[in-house]
Amino acid sequence: MSEKNTTSFNPAGILTAPFVIGTAALEMTLMTTLSLARVAQIAVQSADTALAKYIELTEQEIKKGSRRESVKVE
Repeated sequence: MSEKNTTSFNPAGILTAPFVIGTAALEMTLMTTLSLARVAQIAVQSADTALAKYIELTEQEIKKGSRRESVKVE
């Protein structure tokens, strides 16, 4: 009677597993870094837009105030 080898020992799988795991970890790290960079970019753009709008509204208020003063003086 012949015996069949039923063990699933795969030395090639053991040798390549660290590379596969390392590649997956590297890809996850890169995607996380890119996502965080995009969030930071959006936050900076929002802050820049808000600051520009604040400056614009402040300038409008200053102009309105100077117009009111010039009308009162005349």
